[in-house]
Amino acid sequence: MNEILAQLNRVRGVGGCLLVSSDGLVMAAALRQNTDENQFAASLGNILESAGKIVSTFQLGKMASFNAASDQGGVLMVATGPAFLAIVIDPSANLALLQLEAKPFVDRISQRLSL
Repeated sequence: MNEILAQLNRVRGVGGCLLVSSDGLVMAAALRQNTDENQFAASLGNILESAGKIVSTFQLGKMASFNAASDQGGVLMVATGPAFLAIVIDPSANLALLQLEAKPFVDRISQRLSL
């Protein structure tokens, strides 16, 4: 799994990535140095819980992705079956292009998690 994340980090606009369970536990990580992956994963777990409540409240089906953006970058979270792939986005990234380029990585992770 770490190899897939390391390869994803080479995609233009990716500043790191983390595979996190829906309850906020780290499954695999390839983040920048000095990033507390457990704290990051716990925060993402809180976001996933809140986003899941919104999706459920409005009967929008199963959550597929979530994006949080700021003037300094952002985080794209994509469902990979039982987990979520969190991709740290650099401020100069093209989000639409990044989503397309991340798709094969998401598919590979989903496949590995389903084994």
